[in-house]
Amino acid sequence: MVKSFSLGSLRKLFVVFMLIATVLSLAIAVVDDAGRIVNIPMPPRRVVSAAPSATRYLQALGLENRIVGVTAWDNYKKAENIGNMVPLNIEKIHSLKPDLVIMFGGFQFPEVEKLEKANLTAYVLNANTLTDIIKAVSQLGAVFNVKSKADKLVSELRNKMTEIGQRTSKIPLESRPTVFFTVTTPDENAKQLWTAGTGSYMNELIVIAGGRNIAAPYTGNNGWLPVNWEWLVKNDPDIIVIGAYGDPKEVEQAVKNHPIMKNLKAVKQGKVLIVDGDEVSQAAPHLFKYLDIFYNFFYGGK
Repeated sequence: MVKSFSLGSLRKLFVVFMLIATVLSLAIAVVDDAGRIVNIPMPPRRVVSAAPSATRYLQALGLENRIVGVTAWDNYKKAENIGNMVPLNIEKIHSLKPDLVIMFGGFQFPEVEKLEKANLTAYVLNANTLTDIIKAVSQLGAVFNVKSKADKLVSELRNKMTEIGQRTSKIPLESRPTVFFTVTTPDENAKQLWTAGTGSYMNELIVIAGGRNIAAPYTGNNGWLPVNWEWLVKNDPDIIVIGAYGDPKEVEQAVKNHPIMKNLKAVKQGKVLIVDGDEVSQAAPHLFKYLDIFYNFFYGGK
């Protein structure tokens, strides 16, 4: 028996099919930090995080369950390992069938073209300052349709900046400790020390927390630059902060035994703060907790 359809029924079916097609083709057009207009499936369900910093944003927004791939450098181990950040393993990424590949920083810009040629959607983040980080949270909130979570996180981050900033705003410049930050583990073979000057999120963290960054007069690649030992000795900071990648106790001992560092004021007075090198090298929302950490160390919890 053949069932016939009325013109009205056919119209209803057509409308239903069109609605389904519209839902399936929903996308959001956004401008990423490389200045590219990117059409992203809305919302992305399968995401490859091509840099540890990108993973931290997704975690902060409660989106880790959407991560299907991460690099070998990532601390998040519940997703497939795609290998290096540069060059990216395009074949491996393609096999994961991602809706979106999130990249981070200018050093990954050359990989975008490779992803595009493989018909993969790439979104580039390039946060260098605390304001950039807040902006990136809002951007990802829109991309993943989690605006309320993003707005809440943005509010928390701004409130933390305001809270610590208000505590330190009345401290005279001459009463603020001088601070040196480095991500170089001190040993006798290190000829230079990588530090953070103006234009970096680390400089902002130090200043808001009430310190005087001795590298503030300088800038470099996104605010990061190398300095030599002679310069450090000349400036002899009140406080040294080290982003360590090894055992903190071993790093502490290395500082005390170092032929140059052991004679610095900060080392003699026990004013060396050793923090997680991975954390302080990744420009993401977790960094804002260092406003409290730095303030408490600079001023003894006052």
